[in-house]
Amino acid sequence: MLQFRLVAGVCLLLGLVLLAQPALARVSGVCSNCHTMHNSQDGSVVDAGGPSANLLSDDCVGCHSRTDGVTIETVGSTRIPIVYNQSLPANPLAGGNFYWIAHDGGDAYGHNVYGISGVDGDLSTAPGSQVTGAGCVNCHSTLSSSDPANGCKGCHVPRHHADDSSVVVSSSGGWYRFLGDNPGMTPLTSNGVIGIEEEDWEQSASNINHNVYQGTTTLYGKSKATSTNSIGEFCAGCHGDFHHDMNESQPASVNGAWIRHPSDVVIPNSGEYADAFGLPDRDYNPMVPVAKSTALVDGDENFDSVTIASDVVTCISCHRPHGSPYPDMLRWDYSNDCDAGTANADCGCFSCHTAKD
Repeated sequence: MLQFRLVAGVCLLLGLVLLAQPALARVSGVCSNCHTMHNSQDGSVVDAGGPSANLLSDDCVGCHSRTDGVTIETVGSTRIPIVYNQSLPANPLAGGNFYWIAHDGGDAYGHNVYGISGVDGDLSTAPGSQVTGAGCVNCHSTLSSSDPANGCKGCHVPRHHADDSSVVVSSSGGWYRFLGDNPGMTPLTSNGVIGIEEEDWEQSASNINHNVYQGTTTLYGKSKATSTNSIGEFCAGCHGDFHHDMNESQPASVNGAWIRHPSDVVIPNSGEYADAFGLPDRDYNPMVPVAKSTALVDGDENFDSVTIASDVVTCISCHRPHGSPYPDMLRWDYSNDCDAGTANADCGCFSCHTAKD
């Protein structure tokens, strides 16, 4: 998330009015890092696409893209996470990169987002989506639409002026990675994702340098209610069937024969899972991120190990939402690295399913 501190009081007022934030803004750097007053400078147009809302000098895709492989761009004192590189990204960030869907792979390698890729050639709606009901699909049947509610804003509601100085980013900070309510909702509710953000967006990830995700063990439905503030429930807004119908007993319980891989379910401390993530330390593995089932508070630090019988597997334990080098946006090469009976540290499945390698 961008953090920059303002040097002029008038710009602070402008930012607050434009983005209508309930919390005090904390931004740094000059206003021109992100804003242009007239879309004109030195006789040239600043944004070739035309003037942008909130006097921004570019749109979401433009600001978070580069033609080379650099994944963190520095403009003055402002650091910008790059999620779409037109050349092979050197160090993809936590959510992955749209490079593969746009340039090297195709539809199966990332979300189809307006301004980056066209409509999916095989799928008309999100896989696992509910066609009717209260879910996000009613408004966001595809992220590749030019509708203002789709594209990047189908998932993210940017609030760059929100105060995200707390360790745990919640509503006052604009929600974790801006995954929260659309500002057009009236009134705004407590629907959003909570988490702890690593300062370099996991560009150099390790067991002591990673994001911390809010999970849950509470059963939830097929819509983005995010009543649990968990990353998994947010995903369920568009991919509800993948969570809702995990086993034959749903939605009454999590008992019964599994028909889909569980999400927001505790990693057991029994059977092969008792050895999950490697004894004795169970070092956190950024390739297979898990979420906390307990509420995150500001006293928490960057957890360096996995807590079996408490931490939960979630959607992003296996997938990178922006995209990856592997089909289905997977974090590892499921087709080639996950031979049962063959020890292979490059297969994330074996982090939990320790008896299968």
